[in-house]
Amino acid sequence: MFNKKITKDDADTGDTCETDNESLANILIDFVKDELLKSNIRYEIVKPILIYILYYLIPFILLLMVLNFITTIIAVYIVFKYLL
Repeated sequence: MFNKKITKDDADTGDTCETDNESLANILIDFVKDELLKSNIRYEIVKPILIYILYYLIPFILLLMVLNFITTIIAVYIVFKYLL
């Protein structure tokens, strides 16, 4: 398809170049369609979101839990020391 030599007649009319460009566009469109149909939404969209949650949100939540625990201990200490 792409190794066809352009003759003098084809060069004058430009027909071969147009058909090659159209066929190349069709090949690219078919390739993109196939890749989109073969793609797995779970692994390409959901997995990066889960990795984001795993590595960024979970440590942040754990930090908030630890800070909440520490402030609760401090509050209990203050109550027992100064009010009782």
